[in-house]
Amino acid sequence: MKKKKRGWLIALVVVIVIVVAAAGGLYAHHQAIVRQQQRQQRNAQMSTSHFIKAVAPAAQKEQKRTGIPASIIIAQAGLESEWGRSSLARKYNNLFGVKATNKRHRVKLLTTEYLNGKKKHVKVYFATYSSWSESIKQHTKLLLEGTTDNPNRYQNVTKAKNYKEAARDLQQDGYATDPDYANKLINAIKKFNLNQYDK
Repeated sequence: MKKKKRGWLIALVVVIVIVVAAAGGLYAHHQAIVRQQQRQQRNAQMSTSHFIKAVAPAAQKEQKRTGIPASIIIAQAGLESEWGRSSLARKYNNLFGVKATNKRHRVKLLTTEYLNGKKKHVKVYFATYSSWSESIKQHTKLLLEGTTDNPNRYQNVTKAKNYKEAARDLQQDGYATDPDYANKLINAIKKFNLNQYDK
């Protein structure tokens, strides 16, 4: 009887040890997942700040040359390239989603457009550039020279007194099909304190 009782106690202890070990393993696994998610969030935030620091000098250079606020240039580049993480930005240096105008420097990719206020996915040709700086120069050239059908299309943006006015002018002048584009620019500038580059 004593042997049976002792055997039962040993079995119980073994089961408890196994359960505790399994629980500890699950807890350790959970903690590892939490740490990984925190690392990913930090890396995402770091890459956003890294992107801003990488494009800020070119944006400021263009502001001096054109008068277009650097904060607007950075915010547009950030929003339209997912802060440098889109494949168009990473592989082809196109920060602004500029469509191709010639057959030499272009790539066909899927994008989101708003047609009559409705979101649609379409494949279009985008321009490719040698660097982010070249992309920024081409972008400010577009704002300065307008489009072929209307050379004065973005005239208001180049004359804006501040980034809020410039953002609203971009929306009003038909720069983007997103109906909330101006607000997104303004919110990004506030969130990342981009107006510090407007000097």
